[in-house]
Amino acid sequence: MRGGACPLPAGDHTVRQTHRPEQNRRKGRPYKRKMDKYKVYLEIDRKGCCMAHVRELLGCFVWDKTQKKALEKVPEGVRSYLSFLKKNGEKNVKVTKKIEFEVVENRKGTCPVISGSKAALFSYDLLPPSQAFINQCILRMGYNRKELVKRVGKLSKEILDWRPDKKTRSIRETLNHIANCDIWYLSRLNNFKELCSVHEYPNAKIFEKLKENREIAVRVLRKLSPEDRNKINIPRKWTNYKDEKWTAGKMLRRFLEHEREHIGTIDKTLSRYKSSIT
Repeated sequence: MRGGACPLPAGDHTVRQTHRPEQNRRKGRPYKRKMDKYKVYLEIDRKGCCMAHVRELLGCFVWDKTQKKALEKVPEGVRSYLSFLKKNGEKNVKVTKKIEFEVVENRKGTCPVISGSKAALFSYDLLPPSQAFINQCILRMGYNRKELVKRVGKLSKEILDWRPDKKTRSIRETLNHIANCDIWYLSRLNNFKELCSVHEYPNAKIFEKLKENREIAVRVLRKLSPEDRNKINIPRKWTNYKDEKWTAGKMLRRFLEHEREHIGTIDKTLSRYKSSIT
């Protein structure tokens, strides 16, 4: 299905019972919540690996090998992401000790942190993003990129190309993957003409590639048409899944999540490198 209205996707939906925060009534004032209650969306692959996404904090997610373990990580994941936003200057961000959440949707068969898996299409991914929402996503993409460059910008060639084992990417290979995905995510929505202007870069110029591909992505995102914002697209190019549906909302969510995923994998590689030389 291409274009038109966005129907709700079929799938499993689960609502979990949660504890409600205590509320106090002051004379002449309405009840005020002591903490926020976050909506969590789950996707679980066939082996049980679970990825939990926090709707109100686009780009915030946790994952683990089981649903139980993933849900146990949600409060700390929310606090960590709020701290990340606060560190980058977002106003009205308050990090609280107690985090309340509820699971409102459960999709089975996907978990994109596992290489080769497709990504779920949640009900909120169907909402056409406003320009203000797109601008906020672009801003947070910038936070991610600043954090990434802080990790790797001054690494030596030896560390960039070191591989802990045959199955794990080097940091340079991971950076190349991130740069490629900036273009790939755009192609999930449309064959934008800007994608034809992407240059090929040698491995030694990975930082130039990261910069240019991100600039292309931002230009395209800033001028998404109303049609692109509203449609459901099924890409036929660069995909192993001929039936995977994409929307502008899903694309923006994965843009933010994907780079954060690989900041985590780079941290693990750096940790393993340090252990190998001590």
